[in-house]
Amino acid sequence: MQTFLATLRRFTASARQSRSSSPDERAMPCGESLDEKNVDGLVEPSVLINKRKEQNEQECAVSEKLARFSRVPASTVFNLQPGSSPLGLSDEAALLALEKHGLNIFVTERPPSAIALLFTALANPFNFILMALGIISIATGDRPTFGVMMVMITASTGLRFWQELKSVTQAARLLNSVTTRVRVLRANKEVELNRKDIVPGDVLALASGDVFPGDCVLFSSEALTVTQASLTGELMPVDKAPRVDPPPLEFEFDIIDNQNICLAGTSVATGSGRAMVVLTRDDTYMASIAKDLDKKRPLNAMQAGVRKVSYILLAFMGVMAPIVLIIQGLISKDWRSAAVFAISVAVGITPEMLPMIVASNLALSAVRVARKKVIVKRFDAIQTLGAVNILCSDKTGTLTIDLVQVSFSATGWGDQSDLPLKLAYLNAALQTGTRSPIDGAIVDKFAKSAEGGGMGDPKLEEWTKLAEVPFDSTRRLLSVLVSRSQVGMDEKGLMITKGAVDDVLDRCARVYDHPSSQSSSPVTLDKFKPSEASPLTVDARSRILETAERLNREGLRLVAVACKSSVAMPLMTLTTADETDLVFIGFLGFLDPLKPDAADAIEKLAKLGVQVRILTGDAPAVAAKVGRDLGLLPSNSSSLDHLTLHMEPGLEEKDLVITGPQLAALSNDQVAFKAALERCIIFAKLSPHQKLQVVEGLRKGGGGRAVAFLGDGVNDALAIRAADVGISVDSGTEIAKEAADVILLEKSLDVIVHGVVQGRMTFVNTIKYIKMATSSNFGNVFSVLAASAWLPYQPILPLQLLFQNLLYDFSQASIPWDNVDPEYMLTPRTWNAKSVARFMIFMGPTSSVFDICTFLINWYRYGIRTADSPLVAQAQTNWFLEGALTQIFIIHFLRTGKIPFVQSRASRSVVGLTTLIAGVVIAIPYIPKLNSALGMSTPPPEFYGFLTAMILAYALLIHLDKMLYQRIFKEWL
Repeated sequence: MQTFLATLRRFTASARQSRSSSPDERAMPCGESLDEKNVDGLVEPSVLINKRKEQNEQECAVSEKLARFSRVPASTVFNLQPGSSPLGLSDEAALLALEKHGLNIFVTERPPSAIALLFTALANPFNFILMALGIISIATGDRPTFGVMMVMITASTGLRFWQELKSVTQAARLLNSVTTRVRVLRANKEVELNRKDIVPGDVLALASGDVFPGDCVLFSSEALTVTQASLTGELMPVDKAPRVDPPPLEFEFDIIDNQNICLAGTSVATGSGRAMVVLTRDDTYMASIAKDLDKKRPLNAMQAGVRKVSYILLAFMGVMAPIVLIIQGLISKDWRSAAVFAISVAVGITPEMLPMIVASNLALSAVRVARKKVIVKRFDAIQTLGAVNILCSDKTGTLTIDLVQVSFSATGWGDQSDLPLKLAYLNAALQTGTRSPIDGAIVDKFAKSAEGGGMGDPKLEEWTKLAEVPFDSTRRLLSVLVSRSQVGMDEKGLMITKGAVDDVLDRCARVYDHPSSQSSSPVTLDKFKPSEASPLTVDARSRILETAERLNREGLRLVAVACKSSVAMPLMTLTTADETDLVFIGFLGFLDPLKPDAADAIEKLAKLGVQVRILTGDAPAVAAKVGRDLGLLPSNSSSLDHLTLHMEPGLEEKDLVITGPQLAALSNDQVAFKAALERCIIFAKLSPHQKLQVVEGLRKGGGGRAVAFLGDGVNDALAIRAADVGISVDSGTEIAKEAADVILLEKSLDVIVHGVVQGRMTFVNTIKYIKMATSSNFGNVFSVLAASAWLPYQPILPLQLLFQNLLYDFSQASIPWDNVDPEYMLTPRTWNAKSVARFMIFMGPTSSVFDICTFLINWYRYGIRTADSPLVAQAQTNWFLEGALTQIFIIHFLRTGKIPFVQSRASRSVVGLTTLIAGVVIAIPYIPKLNSALGMSTPPPEFYGFLTAMILAYALLIHLDKMLYQRIFKEWL
């Protein structure tokens, strides 16, 4: 096999240093004292150390069993797995193992429980309030109120359950849509099985592209490299090989960074081999991470806000209802009627349609975002996304395309030149081993350049491979001997070598003299003469290494290219002895490019007040390169004032980048740790649990913030779960998609921007309803208190009060479709119970002024002053009309902080529905049977004149109050 990609990640010296010096918890032996190891950079050391202990308990069994297999030589590995052999399991042994261990199905693939979803939809604080009121109502014989409460609970719960069941089922289908086939040996016969049928002891026949179905141990391989990006975030594959000899006594097993263990979910990049399956299903390392996902999630920003608002409503009910009961009972001496009326007051304070309005808002936002090919698994995810202050994102596969590409071709001094690419193209295209991602990137780059007319030669059909020296992980080189099919530049052929920079340089004696940068035409291979080279002096070598180090710091992976002419005659064998006295040609730089819309999406998020942080397991230089390209780190080429919203003056790039080991060193200094979280933009070389701790720390900072996490790997799952909103992509790992609240079915990051906008619209329209309904209801109750202390009759019947509230609530049913003023979209917004209470207390009593005016009109104009007056029904009807119509009309004033109808207009649906409900209110006293059922009478015509004057005066007063409120509290919605 010919591949050299395996150890390319070691080309970057800083990456090697980070790995060798990292106190990552993966290398910590089970049972070692956490107090003696400063690991992970803890936010609250005493609390999170306990979390680490739980983590060790969960992973210890996996690590210990894999360590046993990792320590023994390949020749004896089957002694640890009775019944298995290099020839594979027998059919009988496989059947017994399947009965013992079960199908190889991870917890993430199991179908969702409809009962659990229904309970989640029902377990809403607003539902609990309505449920309590309903129980009290039926206990006191108030069946209509009980019926209304149950209808509201059923409607909101049903809508939420239906939407979540549909989304979760769609996500489950997505997880199970791909069937993975695995080639195994059964009784020395190679067969292809469904991954679910794999059991411990199975022997895998590995080839490029194969995904490991469980945690495995290698016992043979040929140039095998494994991609572990889903676990570590590192794009470059790593070497894997069977253990030949027992390890030294001081050997410490690292479950990620080891020689011969391949974990479930990783895949073969290049090469071939055989491996024995050790662990499957929920016993794997990936499943040990997934087990943390079963723990109860912390409340997100929306859930915490809803709970606080619920407490506010309960507090007002707890105060107002007893006061009404006492006053009404003392005046009327009918304590039973007073109790019923007090319950009606409690109902009146509560916006009955609140759960329904919230559910409608959330459903509408989910439907709108779903049109962008998004699965919204959790009902409140989009609204919470609108409250997000910080978006944390993994790098590989989320911000980048997860595909290595050639970034540039340059001389040893860093000057641009196509010659290294041309020679590397011949090397990659003509080698006969498995084509590595690096080889594929080189061939693709050359093909695209040739299509664009930027590269005329070489034409592959004109070249012939004479011999090659395959890649191996010791040399880290691949050499190919080629010649022109026709008249060549050298009849004895040209040997082209590419590989790690230091290994190539060690074999070079000269360095090619490239034409000056002012040369008008590039070097073509028919004019290329390797003999035009200068000696590779100590100074030249130092200069080349300095260039390589600078490019590494810029986040580029480098491959060096060299050549040698007059190597051998055709049909002669090429050996490693020929890889000497080479001519150094230059570098190829590789990177994982950004997604096309990534930078634009980041800029849009910044304009919406959302900060972006990168959390990755990759090297800091690579992560910093992505940060610069996205505009998250300061650059000399452009001003980033609009992006780096949280940067302090004078900070340099090194102050904004931190690694996992550096974070771990701050574990005992909470102040420094929290300061690092607030300051840094790039978090590199993080373990999965460090990603989790960064997300938790950011959520706790700033007095409590909403944090979203975007990731696609196994190493992202814990952070996705801990975030207020977890986001993954359809190409992500199963565990990441299971942990996510939102799954992007397309690669466009612009969908996240759309989600933020939709979330803010949802929040604003929801808070509109809550503030309007609670303030109006509070005003009604305030008026009831005043009337109870003054009037000898009930100012409104309980059923009338309930009906009035329902009509008002229905008039706001179109609020989810209302227009939102642009200024409410500029910054993250979250629930604020104090703001709701303040709005309710300040704005609510305004309506009481005109309620009292209605009482005065009934008292003085119509002479209704006693409980036995035949006109009591008229008085109650008058207040019903005044209360309902003023509430409905005033929606247009309360929905915006601006002048309604002039500076801000409601949507057509809001205008149409409020007009319709107002017509229904006016018609109710004239509808036979309905008016008698509600205890109403026909109002005198002149009352409509009083009513019109009160509505206009109320509109003027409410606008003045609104201006005063905004001046005092600097807010509206």
